Amino acid sequence: MSDHYDAIIIGAGLGGLSVSTMLARNGMRVLLLERHNIPGGYATSFVRGRFEFEIALHELSGIGPNNKGDTYRFLDYLGVAEKVEFIRVENMYRSVFPDFEITVPPGFEAYEAKLIETFPKEADGIHKFLKRLWDFAAEFTKVAQLKQQPSPLQLMLRYPKVFRYMPVTFSQVLDRDVKDPYARAVISQYWGYFGMPPSEITFLYFALGLHSYVKHGPSHIKGRSQALSNAFVQRLEELGGEVRFNCGVKTITTDNGRVNGVITDQEEAFKADWVISNADPVTTCADMIGKENVPSSFFRKLQSSKVAASTVNVYMGVNKSVEDLGLSEHENFYNPDPDIQRHYEMTKHITEPPMALLTPYNTIYPDISPPGTSMIVLTCLAYGDPWIKLAPDEYVDTKNRVADAMIEVGEKMAPGLRVNTEVVEVATPLTNMRYAGALGGSIYGFDQPPHDSPAWRMAHKGPLDGLYFVGAWTRPGGGFGPAMLSGQMAGAQILKQVKKAKAEA
Repeated sequence: MSDHYDAIIIGAGLGGLSVSTMLARNGMRVLLLERHNIPGGYATSFVRGRFEFEIALHELSGIGPNNKGDTYRFLDYLGVAEKVEFIRVENMYRSVFPDFEITVPPGFEAYEAKLIETFPKEADGIHKFLKRLWDFAAEFTKVAQLKQQPSPLQLMLRYPKVFRYMPVTFSQVLDRDVKDPYARAVISQYWGYFGMPPSEITFLYFALGLHSYVKHGPSHIKGRSQALSNAFVQRLEELGGEVRFNCGVKTITTDNGRVNGVITDQEEAFKADWVISNADPVTTCADMIGKENVPSSFFRKLQSSKVAASTVNVYMGVNKSVEDLGLSEHENFYNPDPDIQRHYEMTKHITEPPMALLTPYNTIYPDISPPGTSMIVLTCLAYGDPWIKLAPDEYVDTKNRVADAMIEVGEKMAPGLRVNTEVVEVATPLTNMRYAGALGGSIYGFDQPPHDSPAWRMAHKGPLDGLYFVGAWTRPGGGFGPAMLSGQMAGAQILKQVKKAKAEA
């Protein structure tokens, strides 16, 4: 192993894996350091009893069986896509309320038709809203593909929809056209995927995410998300990159305002021209570099960003098949009412949630668990702060109480779930902090209100020369697809700098 590399990447989450592979594919000598003994961050799995549980992946966007999305094209470019088998998810989600339910399919025409069939009085408003959303997404895609950025005035004149909708929330657009609260709730059902309610999240991020799911349809991965993470490592090593597990980084070294290497937890020193961190920016700059070596303006700017939500997950190995439990859809959202804002406010406190997402993975991946059994995960958003403040001697009872309430919600969609469960494991924001090293246990990095949308979110380039960030904390945001695309964006910026330096040499 060398002691000098072109680039050192800290953390083998999806952002770190993707930027490592991209740089290696373009001829750079890469070292990827991961403190855990497996790659993936949240894209991994764990075993309890005779069940291997998927940790975090529900549905991938941007794949598509025929019309390939951005995520698939990037994975194909890296040579990773051919190493992974994607599983098509037939429907996007099932929204369940006490007195009715709806299963929503992908595809522009099918999606709109299903909404109008369910809410016929809202037909005109639904059509008008979806046209706004599709037109916005199409125009934003054109802007994102521009090789040379025109002046702000030219952009505003050529792409008015982008500028019209960038400063507003999702509900400010939706509520103008759709009045039925249940219709709004169904259209906004993916709010848990994005970590904020429609009244607070930027229209840009929600609209682009929803558009991607409708256009390409959702997908999963055979072998769980761990198979994707393993495929990245395999491809990286094929390209000559080096990977070290059980090897955390405690210090990023600097010289005259530029990063120049790292020191590991084992006191090994490695030099590099570029250091890319998949860790959160506070840990990276305050703990690894030291506040005294980072401009104070960087930390002041971070104060305008809020750490996003984490999750409580109840992993259940059930000794009944999904058919016997009456489950046929992959994503089942239980809503006690259409008041999403109320549901979101509960995530800021430790409560017994009346809502939950139930995911029976066997509906799309029958052999993910032993024959005659099913692997089910119940999920609720939860901010980390209340859990961090919880007294240690109250933790176990509290997490069990919350999990019990979530199982009660699960029973509304799958009667008999509790009595037929063989294995249960509960994860909280503190679990995410411990295993993923995520600030506040966040699964989305920073929240995405309009002022912190992908357009203004923290840049990939760090406060010191040679330092870059990838992952959910930076652009384009949280989620599996966006985390991987952050590696593409940061990698492109670094390669541009390398090319420029060679041309000037």
